[in-house]
Formats: sequence, structure tokens, C-alpha cells
Amino acid sequence: MGVIQRFERRLEGMVEGAFARAFKSELQPVEVASAVQREMDDRAAIVAQGRTLVPNDFVVEISQQDGERLQVYADSLSQELANLAREYAKEQGYSFVGPVRVRFENAGDLATGMFRIRSGVIRGSTVQDGEIRTPPSDIPRGRGGVFGGNPRLLVTTAVEGG
Repeated sequence: MGVIQRFERRLEGMVEGAFARAFKSELQPVEVASAVQREMDDRAAIVAQGRTLVPNDFVVEISQQDGERLQVYADSLSQELANLAREYAKEQGYSFVGPVRVRFENAGDLATGMFRIRSGVIRGSTVQDGEIRTPPSDIPRGRGGVFGGNPRLLVTTAVEGG
């Protein structure tokens, strides 16, 4: 059984009742799942013999109307889509450089039922000497000491100078 078929089966459990009504003629999760797989295939990069890297960060842009309907189910659907991406990568022999993340964003220029996917490669955090080290590319850059984006807090138990 292929990845999409397994995804459809898991989706059937979520799709009963209100979820089915919410997506009757609007955004189709199975189409989004196929698009995530296509995005991985299209953006695959061979970096060494036997190692092909694919995106691990996916943003599914959807219409405002679909966003309102999806709001209650977005977290569950995001997790299922991330699981699908991991399964598909395993089947294809693809690798990620960080954790897989799928999230939904509203886009004012899209009609109901339409979507587009943006993807990227975001390196994950590692633990070194008991301390979380984030890659330099993930540190926000700003002007005059002011950083854009979401603030982060790094808590460490390491004692300096000791």
C-alpha cells in the first residue's frame, strides 16, 4: 500500500462528520498530500552518493475561506501531512536536515479550494555538551540590535568560568 493510500485511510478517521462537511467542495487534503510529495521530488538535491536531501519545512497557502473552515483541524492535518512526508522520504531514500514541519497560512489571492506550497530546508537544533546549539542560519538578523520574527529563549544550566 502506497503512502497516499495510507494517508487516505488515516484521513478517513478524521473525515467523518464535521470534517467531511468542511471539505465537501473546498480544499482536499489528499490533493495537498500529493503536492507535498511532488514538492519533495521536485526539490530533491543529491549531496553525496546515496544521500538525497529534500525540504523539511512546508507552508500550505490556502484561501481565507478554507482557512476559516480548517482552523479546528489544522494541527491534526499538519501532523498527518508531516507523517506522510516522513514516510514518503523513507520509501524514496530521501533525507532531511531537521524535523519535518507543515503549517497552513491564509493567502488573500487564492480562491476557495485552491492552494500552493512553499518549501524550504531548515536545519534542526542539536544538543552539544548538554546545551542546545542552533545553526547560525537560524539566528534572526536585525538592524541595531532589533530582531524580527519570533523571540526565542535559550535556557542553559552550564556554569561560566567554573
